[in-house]
Amino acid sequence: MEKELKLDLFLCKSLLYLLLITNATFSKTTWNVCQFRSVECVCQNVPNNQLKVDCSGRRLLNIPTFSSSVIWVDLSNNLIEEITSGFPKNVRYIDLSANKIQHLDGQPFLGLFHLKTLNLERNVLNISLLYQGVFSDLHSLTELSFKGNIRNEITETVIKDEVFAELSSLKTLKIDGSPNATFGKGFANLTHLQNLDLSGITGNCSLKKISRNMFLYLTRLVYIDVSACSVLDIEKGTFGKLRKLKHLDVSHNRELGFASLPNITHNLKDTSIKTLRANGINCLTGMGTMILKRHLENLKHTNISEIYFEKNRLEQLEPQALRLLPINLTLISFGENKLTTGRYLIDFSFLQNIRVYNMSLQLRPPPYPESIFDTCKEKSDVLAAKFDVSETKRAPLSFLPSKSWHLNWTIILPKSLKVLYANMSRLFSRIPECGINATGLRELYIQDNFLFSWDGPVRGIENVEIADMSNNYCSHISKSFLNYAKGVKFLKMSKNDIGKSLSNDIEGEIFSNTKSLEVLDLSYNNINTLSESIFKNMPQLQILNLQNNQISIWRVKINHMKNMKFINLKQNKLTTFEMDARTSFENLFQTSNLIIDLSENQVLCSCENANFLEWIKLHKNHFKNIKRYECSLSSSQKFNFSDVDASSVLLKENCKSSLIDYICSAVLIVLLFSVVIYILVKNKWKLKHVFCNGGNQQQGGNYDAMISYSDKDLPIVLKYVVPNFEAHANLRLFVRHRDDPQAGMTINAIKNSIANSGIAVCLVTKNYLKSERQCYELAMIRMHMQLLINNQGNLLNNQQNFHCRIIGFPNVTIPNEISNLDNNRINCPVEDGNDDPFWRTLGNAL
Repeated sequence: MEKELKLDLFLCKSLLYLLLITNATFSKTTWNVCQFRSVECVCQNVPNNQLKVDCSGRRLLNIPTFSSSVIWVDLSNNLIEEITSGFPKNVRYIDLSANKIQHLDGQPFLGLFHLKTLNLERNVLNISLLYQGVFSDLHSLTELSFKGNIRNEITETVIKDEVFAELSSLKTLKIDGSPNATFGKGFANLTHLQNLDLSGITGNCSLKKISRNMFLYLTRLVYIDVSACSVLDIEKGTFGKLRKLKHLDVSHNRELGFASLPNITHNLKDTSIKTLRANGINCLTGMGTMILKRHLENLKHTNISEIYFEKNRLEQLEPQALRLLPINLTLISFGENKLTTGRYLIDFSFLQNIRVYNMSLQLRPPPYPESIFDTCKEKSDVLAAKFDVSETKRAPLSFLPSKSWHLNWTIILPKSLKVLYANMSRLFSRIPECGINATGLRELYIQDNFLFSWDGPVRGIENVEIADMSNNYCSHISKSFLNYAKGVKFLKMSKNDIGKSLSNDIEGEIFSNTKSLEVLDLSYNNINTLSESIFKNMPQLQILNLQNNQISIWRVKINHMKNMKFINLKQNKLTTFEMDARTSFENLFQTSNLIIDLSENQVLCSCENANFLEWIKLHKNHFKNIKRYECSLSSSQKFNFSDVDASSVLLKENCKSSLIDYICSAVLIVLLFSVVIYILVKNKWKLKHVFCNGGNQQQGGNYDAMISYSDKDLPIVLKYVVPNFEAHANLRLFVRHRDDPQAGMTINAIKNSIANSGIAVCLVTKNYLKSERQCYELAMIRMHMQLLINNQGNLLNNQQNFHCRIIGFPNVTIPNEISNLDNNRINCPVEDGNDDPFWRTLGNAL
């Protein structure tokens, strides 16, 4: 069953992946080259010294002569035009499909009493030319296929019942359906025939009309496939006479319409019908279709367990129509339609035994460009007008409330429902706090929608084991969203953008209740970092997929995950693992044979990271695709992961040489530094003088005095000091804002101003004491005066009379380290410096 096979899709993939990464080995029977005269094929030995031979796709013109031990022959996809050579008498399987066989002359199957399967598909055989006796020796044949032999739909092909009547053991017949094809009285002899495949999907079929007597002599049929047969009409009761019928497929006959359902289903209650497929029985394009109660009324008393109404442009169902479905129904599929909300949704709760509901792929556009040129016209239903479509609210399908609603929602679903397919259904909403009333729900597929914010919590999902929420454009998951997901074993949240929410979960609250989780997929989520406790409550976790994120540091605690088998860290930004992480991984290497994938990260290959690289070498069998690992661009060493053993040895040698070079360099630097310190100490006074004078041999006296002041006191200098000192006392002053505005607060600028002046005049105001510059200037003045005192006349001949004058201001307490520079300091009588007589007197004194 198509949908049922998909139920465990995720777990099957996970288990297969698990087997692969744990180096599980499977026994493989090999095919070896073998020759039959000049023809080369491949053979496989089977029990009892017998052979299976595959000669397919070798452009053979004739059938080779096989040995008597051959029991299985594949000659498909060759250029064989006729069957001339005889096959081995014990052959059980012959595949002659996709050749150029036109005739079956001269009893080609003579003596093949043990043949069970004969495949003559996709040749150019004319079934009308088959003659009585051609199949006379095929007493054991159970399966015969003539599909894909009719090349011209207009040509009417006769199915000769007397020819096929010889196949007394036949169970499955696959044949093209020509217009007005009939199965005559001779088919009544095929008492074992159960499966009839006329489908145009796998062959050619253009029945146009199926009469009520078409299967009159095929009363034991269990399976009928008339899909894609260009059927325009099916007479009433055609299938109702087939008491053993279990599976009926009328799909892809696009002009039947839902209006044909009453004829198709008439008297199906008298059959053993289990599965009804009516996918695509409406045209590709057009207004939305509707299922009415009259369309389903014949199904109420049948034993059907599976119904498929996919690809029908289905938009609405008449209220109470779903209540006419059989009570034994376990699966219903409305996939690839255009369902909108309506009152019919209430009727789902009446499906008491439903286990699988498929509403996936809604509003999927029809194939292009076929749909543009489609001339299809489906059968109309004249009674459809009796139902007022306007009664139904047309709105996009959604079971979720809008953001502005604050109701405590509960979605009512059949309690027996086990699997819900709602993937790619154009669901557009946040997931608010709500409930799901479906205690039997085990699998939930809502991927590929627009569920952009997972707020929750969602109640009633305690028994859900598989949930796929991938690719939903979600950017937020709350810490309480999964509070009730206690039974989930497989959770897929890939291809969203919940990295920020996960990074902010420091205490591991999001996954605090998912204690049964075995497989977790968080790939493609833009995760930058994960906290230590993010997965603290996942003791059963076996597979963790974090591929294609932005993780650069691994902090996650995994010691408690005793069953962990595989961690996918591919395509992240990891360069190394710290010691704690390596220890945790080592423990799992031993207990669960953990495999890690670090491919497409940028491993740091350097001496500093040598321990990590050595660790990888020791555990190389636990790293998937290790030969594809690469060093980062910032790596200082080369490391070839294709040969980790040799690379590790080379890295140790390189790092050892680097260590010796480092030690020698360090010793040399220490010795050089000691010599420099010795020279500096021995010549400190000379060096101080050179430092203060910058090595220049400038003559002192370029200025009579330098003014040392705070930047905030510049108005006092320009308004009172400069005019009185320069204009009245004829002194040459150095004022840094005026004479050297570009110098700034550099040692060079300060020492040059001192070296080129005879006197330093310090205006000690409140601002001056707070100024950072005054600390530098006073220190340089003090050192310069000390040099003059200690000078023996060989370096400072031209500046023997340098001294400092301290000008105090009212309400300013001058520290001793400043007042000691001038024992005869002078005090300005006014705080703002506005006293010209004072400055003139001082200037003349200087």
